[in-house]
Formats: sequence, C-alpha cells, structure tokens
Amino acid sequence: MKKTFLIAAALIAVLLGSCTDKGPSPLVEQAERLQSELTPLAADSPMYLDSIKVSYADAAMTVAISFADPAVNPDDYSQALVEYVVAQYLKAHPGAGLDAVLNGLSDEDGALDIVLTGRSGSSRTYTIGHRRLKQLYRQRPMELNFNEVKNNVASLMAARCNAYRLGVNATDATFAIDGGFAQYTLTFASASAFSNQTQGSILGRYLPGLREQYENYGACRPMIEELLRSLGIDGYRFIYTTPDGSESKRAAAPWRSLN
Repeated sequence: MKKTFLIAAALIAVLLGSCTDKGPSPLVEQAERLQSELTPLAADSPMYLDSIKVSYADAAMTVAISFADPAVNPDDYSQALVEYVVAQYLKAHPGAGLDAVLNGLSDEDGALDIVLTGRSGSSRTYTIGHRRLKQLYRQRPMELNFNEVKNNVASLMAARCNAYRLGVNATDATFAIDGGFAQYTLTFASASAFSNQTQGSILGRYLPGLREQYENYGACRPMIEELLRSLGIDGYRFIYTTPDGSESKRAAAPWRSLN
C-alpha cells in the first residue's frame, strides 16, 4: 500500500510539473513584435496619435491606443467599426506573426482587447474573442456589419456640419455618403448668397482644411483613406443650394486633390 501511494504521489508530481513548466506564452513574444511594429506608427502620427502600447497577460492581447487629436472621442466609435478596422489591419499583415497570434489566442481561449483613450482621458475597451478575430481575417468587408460601419463613419463625418454651416452663414447643413462622395449640402436662404461662387472658389474654401486634416493623420493616413474607400467614398463633394433645391452649385474633390 505504501509503495502504491508513493507511485501515485510521484505521478501527481510529474503531472503538476508538466503544468507549471510550460514557460512564458508565445504571445508574449508576439506582443513585443507588435509593439516594435506599431511604435513607429504612433511616432510618425504625432498630431493624431499620442502612443500605442501592446501587452499580453492572462490570455488577453491588449493594444492600448491613446489619441493626440482632441476631436477623437472613443464613445463615438462602435464595436462594429473597431472590428472593421482591425480586419483591415489583419488582412494587410498576413504571415507567420499573424498566424502565431490567431492560433495562440485560440489555444489559450483568449481575446484581443483594443483600448481607445481620448485626449480628454475618456476611454473605451473593445473585446474581440479569438473566434471572431479569425472571422475578421477571413470574411469580406461586406460580411463585417458593413452598413453599421458605414453609418457610424457617416455620423463621425457629419459632426463637421455645424462648423461648415457657420463658416458660410448657411441656414442648414447636412451630410450623406452619396454617389461615391462624402457630401456636405449647405442650404442658404436664397441663391443670391452664393451667386458669385464658382466651383474653384468653393473648393478654395474647403481644400486647405481638408489637406491639413489628412496631413495631421500622419502615417495613419493610408489606413484612414483605405477605410473610406472600402465604404465607397472616393472624395468629398460640397453643394450650395436653396431651400427648395431650385438652384445649386457643387464642387467635388477626389482624393488626388487632397495631396
């Protein structure tokens, strides 16, 4: 009996040892790799991003993004939009590193936590489980809550309406994604308010601000433009019109005009 007990105790010790001898998770190394890749992105986008920090602990890969742009409010970003952007990043970075992250999180029943923090200190965490991460990598954009994402982006872009309205003393301003453009429609009391405007003068009013906005995105600019293109936006359009729509002038600015 004593011998049997000793054998059983030895087996338990071996089993326990095998559980505690695994060493650090390979995801620790992947977090370090991602940190080295994303640090330059933040450094090259100083007007938009303050920092990006990647860490791994307790089956969670955390990517903490702090924004320098005061216009960014994490509460304005839906789970669907964040997942859509993550999907874009995954698809643009295939390879052994991505495989290690996806498989590692799957093996550990883990998740990716995206933590967004605004300049004001407001913060929001978006958790994406390992199964969903693999879906984001494999599925087409139209399968990733496309309409919800498009509506979220439209609401973000519509936030500029009031500033545009005040800038030209219009009575109203609305936004829509229409015909391949991010379209701002400014309504005036009468056509005389914009009768002396031309396509060139309208673009002259808005292009400098748009160019500055996109320059401030820094190294993040290609990602943002790709996001908008994937939603069917090929540039901006500004329309000056009357309440009944009987008279109007419009000016379009495709992406190339923002360079």
